[in-house]
Formats: sequence, C-alpha cells, structure tokens
Amino acid sequence: MEKYCRNCGEKLKQKDTFCPNCGVKAITPQYGFLTRYKKSLIILIIIGIIAGAVFLLMPHTQIVEVDNVKFEIPADYVSQPSRTDISYDGNVKSSAMGWSNGKNYIEIGVTRTPGNGINSQKVAAKVGGSPTTLLGHSGYYQKYDDESYSFVFGMKDKVCMVYVSNHDAFNDVKVIEEN
Repeated sequence: MEKYCRNCGEKLKQKDTFCPNCGVKAITPQYGFLTRYKKSLIILIIIGIIAGAVFLLMPHTQIVEVDNVKFEIPADYVSQPSRTDISYDGNVKSSAMGWSNGKNYIEIGVTRTPGNGINSQKVAAKVGGSPTTLLGHSGYYQKYDDESYSFVFGMKDKVCMVYVSNHDAFNDVKVIEEN
C-alpha cells in the first residue's frame, strides 16, 4: 500500500519516517479487522452460501411404495420395522407399511386382486365411513377415536387405506401414482 504525506501529499517510501519534502512525521497506516481478515471472511461467506444451497436442494420428502402404489411423505418419517404381506387363497393380496416421525404415525395398506381385479370403489364403500374426497381421491373417511383416522379409496384394481394417528398427518401424505 502506498503512503503519502498528510501535510503536502508527497509520495513517501515505505521506510520514510518523515516527509522528505516538508518534514512532517509520516503516519503508518493501521490495518483494521476487515483488512486483516478479508480473505478468511470471503472464504467463510462462500462456505455459508454453499451450505445454504445444499440445505435448500436436499429433498424434504421421500417416495415410499406399497404394492406398486407410490406415496410421498416428509423425509423425517422413518419406516417402522413392521411390514405386512398377506395372501388370501393366492388371489387377494394385501400389503401394509408404517412410518413415524416421533409426533405422527402413518400406515398405508394396499389390497389387490391380480387379473381382472375387483371393483375397488365398491370394496372401499363396504369398509364404511363418511364419503369424502381426500388425498386427491374419492373415498371413505373414518374417525376411530380422538387420535386415529383412516381414509379408504379405490385405485384401479387396488383398495388403498391411509391410517394416521393425527388428522393433520393426512397433510403429510400425497398419492403419486401406481406403477
């Protein structure tokens, strides 16, 4: 950094203690915190921007699949160790899986009949409940007690049931599509 005399403006050499032109004592420039740590601060800012971008780009949801039907649920739900696969007389098949995030529990069950299948809407209606549209499908809503609810709906040759421990957990489930 170049030095100049504060009195006459003469350019000074780095080693000059006094101005060779007017004799006034030269002031040595002081380096502040920002000047001293500029490179480190720039590196920290870049690291912060990269970390923020990684966080924003990370998936906040996960795709789960029960008997070839895909659902989207928040990434903080962890699969429970139980999985149920039942086959009745080799024709009707049923699968169920559950997930929990410590606050809510979601269980998704799918029952199907291979081949021409079943009229899934009629089967869903026989399960009972209040007819409603939920999760983008027409089906039947049931309230079991103050803390558990289910929604049963037909999808092609499958009957799907979404059971939640808290009504608000329905907002955590999105039906994507069947494979």
